[in-house]
Amino acid sequence: MISLELKITDTKDEPLLSRKLVKANVEFEKSTPSYAEVISSLSSSLKADEKLIAIKHIYNLFGAKKAEVIAYLYSDETKKQFIEPKLKEKKDKKAKEAKKE
Repeated sequence: MISLELKITDTKDEPLLSRKLVKANVEFEKSTPSYAEVISSLSSSLKADEKLIAIKHIYNLFGAKKAEVIAYLYSDETKKQFIEPKLKEKKDKKAKEAKKE
């Protein structure tokens, strides 16, 4: 696992969509951390379930070992499934099928 340091910089409530916008800075040692690693780090610092977090973007700073993360923390899983697009799941399934072959 890549060692990374996550620091939450800003949070904003979005009650209409039953979610909270979370902005954070990530410092890492080797390569840019994957979405799964950032989600697990965010869930531990926010004390929330990993299933309720959706990452929008990881903006890597060129030449630096830092990145800016924009994520959403949903109030429940049904709201997340209703609002978030399913494109990421399709990509993950294709990647898993390619690894099996």
